Amino acid sequence: MTADDLLKFFATFYEDFNLDKAAQMLTHLGIQPKDSLKTMSKGTKEKIQLVVVMSREADLYLLDEPIGGVDPAARDYILNTILTNYNENSTVVISTHLISDIEKVLDDVIFLNRGQITLHKSVDDIRSEYGKSVDALFREVFAC
Repeated sequence: MTADDLLKFFATFYEDFNLDKAAQMLTHLGIQPKDSLKTMSKGTKEKIQLVVVMSREADLYLLDEPIGGVDPAARDYILNTILTNYNENSTVVISTHLISDIEKVLDDVIFLNRGQITLHKSVDDIRSEYGKSVDALFREVFAC
């Protein structure tokens, strides 16, 4: 399967899939539509996964470790892609351990420990109540 095949598959499977938007993101990433998925690096595959997710006009985006396994430069691109391509009337939930890389784009934070919510606050409340960044609080709460 090629990148283009994958985009076409998603377009036939999801009514809210924007094929033009997906093709533009591929181009911006420098991924050729005829590139085979099985020959792509892990980082490129992660970028394509992001492209197909963010090309939908969804009400809710659930992203599990979207910047895990990619180099720091790619992380910035991925975060920018998320911020500039989600449906503005939707909610974006990001699960990650790389707090410092995404803290600047967060509104609210939920800390989970063994399936239980241990903290749910806005980023601004965390900074004012605890006098530290979300990353610093995360490291403190989850220190081994």
